[in-house]
Amino acid sequence: MIGISEDQLRRLLQIKLSYNSLVDLQDANLYEIRIALNEVIKELISEKQTNSNTDISSRLYIVSFELMVENLFEDYIEKLNIKTHLQHILQEKYDDVVNMDNDLHLGQSYIGRFAVDLFEKFSKQGKFCKAYSIFYKNSQFKQQIIDGNQIETAFHEPKTSVVFKRSTQYDIELDNNKIKSQIYDIPYLNENTNFIRLFAPKANPNLNYENFIRGRIEEIYSEENKIDSIRQFVYTPEIDEFGKYIKFLQQKFLSDSIVEDIFNDEIKFFENADEIEQHIQINIVETNVSLVIISFLQKLLDLGYDFEKALRKCNKIFGYININLHRESFELMDLRYLYQFEGIKNIIELINGNALKNGYPEIIKEDFLDCFNLIAFISHEIIVGSNYHKKYLLESEYIDIDTNIQNKIAIQTYGFNDDLFNNKIDCDNLYSSKLKYKKKLVNKYNLKNINDKSIFNMQLSDFHEGKRQVLNVFYILYLYLKLKDNVNTIITPTTFFIGGMSSFDYFFCKKTISLCIGLSKIINSDKLIQEKIKLVFVENIMLDQLPDFAKASDVFNYIPYKNFDVSNTYPYAFMNNGSILLTSNSNVYENVNNLSENNGVFKFDKKISANTESSCMNFILENIEIVKNQKVIDEFYEIYNLIIKYNDSFNVINSFDNFAEVNEKIQKMYLDENLWNGYMLKNIEISNNFGINYLKDY
Repeated sequence: MIGISEDQLRRLLQIKLSYNSLVDLQDANLYEIRIALNEVIKELISEKQTNSNTDISSRLYIVSFELMVENLFEDYIEKLNIKTHLQHILQEKYDDVVNMDNDLHLGQSYIGRFAVDLFEKFSKQGKFCKAYSIFYKNSQFKQQIIDGNQIETAFHEPKTSVVFKRSTQYDIELDNNKIKSQIYDIPYLNENTNFIRLFAPKANPNLNYENFIRGRIEEIYSEENKIDSIRQFVYTPEIDEFGKYIKFLQQKFLSDSIVEDIFNDEIKFFENADEIEQHIQINIVETNVSLVIISFLQKLLDLGYDFEKALRKCNKIFGYININLHRESFELMDLRYLYQFEGIKNIIELINGNALKNGYPEIIKEDFLDCFNLIAFISHEIIVGSNYHKKYLLESEYIDIDTNIQNKIAIQTYGFNDDLFNNKIDCDNLYSSKLKYKKKLVNKYNLKNINDKSIFNMQLSDFHEGKRQVLNVFYILYLYLKLKDNVNTIITPTTFFIGGMSSFDYFFCKKTISLCIGLSKIINSDKLIQEKIKLVFVENIMLDQLPDFAKASDVFNYIPYKNFDVSNTYPYAFMNNGSILLTSNSNVYENVNNLSENNGVFKFDKKISANTESSCMNFILENIEIVKNQKVIDEFYEIYNLIIKYNDSFNVINSFDNFAEVNEKIQKMYLDENLWNGYMLKNIEISNNFGINYLKDY
């Protein structure tokens, strides 16, 4: 890296400000400075020769439909050695400029975070690595609380993040049109520089003059809009035929773009693809991107390789990391969409024939492509996170696991990204250290009337019935009614934090969020219960906020039912910051207890027979009218009746009493400072085993 003096940096920043905003540095607002500083950072990064120390004969590619990228801006400043200079130049504006909210929203779940963690792990090891996805305009919905309901609004295209627009474009055929795939790169700086590579569809600049002359203006703009819709949102809602087709176009566009880029690398480095299987490894992290296999095979056939040889190459190149056992994660793709592309039907039928010949499940199921079976047949290895994870994959009702597939399954622990949670809490005096971060959280998020000496009990995750946020909301309602029934009920003061997003069409979860918000207003304004319990709904929580909450958390709830969230690594991150963990019989519980039974991880969800009577739920039913808020009462009954209607399929009512019992046990333990301190230290020690910097290679 070429060094830069403070004067040089000041002049460069002023040049960018003059060009972008026609203002001087002293007159520029925070946003104008940030945009100019982006340009400065891009220029400095460009001076660094990328991948100069990496082995191009051992390249790693990570394929995901989404990516959750943290705010890398401060990391760039640190690694470019310009922090001190910038602090002098910007003075009191420095913190506000550098700490602007991350506007890169390229994903919405731990699938996207896992892909980025994997990319960063390989990059730190000095390997050539790229992570791929679409450069979404909005990527996901921003969700805000309006009139007690969670409402979706759109994020805007990133402007304050460092993103390179490359001159290279790939020619892609999509929906009977020739379009361009425009490349954008997000740099990741280490000893070498790797890139998260994003693709955006771009209409072919050659206007269809025949349509124009014939007056088919609507047709022209219809095609433009369809192409543009590919990058509007991650996981386009498949609520109608058009939504399903747009989702397919996203998958096809991404797969073709990735394959073009990988072969471009290979031919640039080695002139041909004859030994590509010795040079690259492609890691697929979700079935949504399974079409990359079809596109890769098609590319090899186009280059003149026969099918059998192309198939053998793919078997050595592709690996699959299963991180999700939800029903929706096992994609079935409509073959009508695929067969409109020349040659694809033949490739799919050849793969299917080879799969059956070799004793694998068929990949064609009636009129659909079974994406899991395709990946399982082609991949040389299927990685899962634990024995617990493997057990539920083998037992899944959504897929067929035969002996051939089972023999490919390997267990590798998934870890959290240590660097996201840097500046860890002070272990010498954990109790006072926690209090310091609790005060910071209260002040930073302007939380009113919160007792920072209370237990901070948190559940932060996207809403899903299988993650059972509703169990926590019911428990808080139960505590409130107990206090209203008898204000002298003994409860260790507790502040509950619940936060997360729900899909716009997920009725049960939307109702749970609304009940949580309504209940928080009632509890937090009730002076009779003093400071015994508070409820905070964390609106629109983002990845970059999680460290603030992890450092302040006393108890973290990780309470999925059975096989939900088998790959979630945030519990380890919260443990690493001194949180006690309340969990169900989960992947995390098994992993932790395999290392040490002496820990601060407490399990509920003991085996209970179906339709067990719940004294906690009966108490709510008998006393719910005490709430005196008809909206909250109606929402409670709506949720309760849905649970009963579907036979408590996620074990909410059946687990309720045990959940309350373990919570009460944890609340009592908090009063013993030495005991609690010991649990925190043990959890920090154990969790270090699950940081990605400590895990062995995939």
